[in-house]
Amino acid sequence: MEDDWKIFAARMEAILPTLATKADVEALRAYIESIRADIARWTVATVIGLFIGFGGLFMAMSNALKPVAAPPPAQPIVIYTPAPPPPPQPQK
Repeated sequence: MEDDWKIFAARMEAILPTLATKADVEALRAYIESIRADIARWTVATVIGLFIGFGGLFMAMSNALKPVAAPPPAQPIVIYTPAPPPPPQPQK
């Protein structure tokens, strides 16, 4: 029984130095809070980017789907020929 206690004590002495202290837990908590702030910032930036992107896509598609105004009808091409020369006058 005493050997069991010595083995248990040896295990505890080996494990105790590796356990987290209060300062370690506080440092981890601060680190996690900074990570949360970064994730929140990235999330907000992503949502804003998505809104801008979808807004641009909406504008592009609404402009692409607008009916194109028909061009005005072409004017007919009229070619004027010069008047024929007058017939020669008989000489008197």
